[in-house]
Amino acid sequence: MIDRELVERFQNGEKSAFDELVKRHYAGTFSLFMRMAGDEMLADDLCQETYLRVYRGLTRFRNESEFTTWLYRISVNVANSHFRKEKLRKIFISDLEVELHPAGEEPEDVWTHAGLWPAIEKLPKKQRTVIILRTFQHLPYREVGEIMGITENSAKVNFHHAIKNLKDELGDEE
Repeated sequence: MIDRELVERFQNGEKSAFDELVKRHYAGTFSLFMRMAGDEMLADDLCQETYLRVYRGLTRFRNESEFTTWLYRISVNVANSHFRKEKLRKIFISDLEVELHPAGEEPEDVWTHAGLWPAIEKLPKKQRTVIILRTFQHLPYREVGEIMGITENSAKVNFHHAIKNLKDELGDEE
């Protein structure tokens, strides 16, 4: 069953359809928050807040975009809201010992570079978010743009600026 059908079932009063949506997407949402927050308890709290907002808003969801795009937009908004409230300037971790990849996935060598996370922390917020959504969540530029409320082209430009800035910061070893 596809997400669209589960959303429609929920909107028609079948509350168990929401449970299925959560089961289907919780791991990806948790993974996103782990990359952003670096703390399991905080990632779990942010997931809870995200799914509470999804539950409250799902009856108004119009299926004009993919459910996952809407979910990621809410997730990014929840994270931004949290970090703003906490007045934290850094939303990414530099402690490489924290597990950053979903179970069963092996990280690419370039992303385990010792200086990468401190370099990512120095990126402008928009570039950091595009890097996470594009590289670690494997989302296409179109979805990244929708989630962030920017154009697909702007997502591409921010990604390429982020890569250039990371290469400058880390020293281009090619």
